[in-house]
Amino acid sequence: MTQGVGGSSAQAELAGLARRTGFTPITVQERLERIEKAQRLMVEQGIDALYLDASTSLFYYTGLRLWATERLHGAIIPARGDIIYISPGFEEEKTRAMLLFGEEVRTWEEHEDATALVGQCIHGLAGTKAVVAVDPATPFFVFDGLRRAMPVVQFINGSCVTAGCRMHKSDNEIALIQFAMDLTLEVHQRTARILEPGISTIEVQAFLTDAHLQLGTDGPPAFRIVLFGEPTAYPHGVPYPQELKEGDMVLIDVGATIEGYYSDITRSYVFGEPTARQRQ
Repeated sequence: MTQGVGGSSAQAELAGLARRTGFTPITVQERLERIEKAQRLMVEQGIDALYLDASTSLFYYTGLRLWATERLHGAIIPARGDIIYISPGFEEEKTRAMLLFGEEVRTWEEHEDATALVGQCIHGLAGTKAVVAVDPATPFFVFDGLRRAMPVVQFINGSCVTAGCRMHKSDNEIALIQFAMDLTLEVHQRTARILEPGISTIEVQAFLTDAHLQLGTDGPPAFRIVLFGEPTAYPHGVPYPQELKEGDMVLIDVGATIEGYYSDITRSYVFGEPTARQRQ
């Protein structure tokens, strides 16, 4: 048997896990510094405002966790001045309760055009001929509404601002990524120990979820690929469950987040004694 594979149980391995708290969350000050950098980049490039949809970039700058839906919910960062949040009217109280900084929340009602509200805000900031950078994660229906609401505005890909900030990680960001990776590596080690003949990929996936949550990740793993035998040779596997047999190759690819920062680790090994071909 490959060293570190088998010999334990899911119950025993979960019993040895406890929530880990040895990391420093992103502070409000760091998020404000990110906005300041974005504004410098906008001024340098002649951009008047950056529109952020309900995306990871919105969370990066503001700490506001929103899920993209059919309703526009986001923010506008002007090249100069304070951030403006855009919210559905019935979500205003919730949005305000979630804010880490900033006070201006503009709302729209169900019978109104949300993109027209964004247009009004931008026109008030920079006039009708503004240059607006648009969050690359913005859904097309939102962008289509923005360009109809602001027909003479010049729209550009917002990655010229967001990537200029997000690609350069702070020491704290790197530490958060490492913390998330360390958690997932421990889950991998414990997962290998629960393997036994007949265990299903579904059971292993359930353990991956339980173990990450017990260690304190933001939520369940964003992905958790578990493959046995021949399916380990297929990119991203197969859509049906498998049961583990002696001599199978095992592939597990999983990742979860800490403060929004992802781990992503794949491990492959043999359950049992590897053949000459498997050793290659």
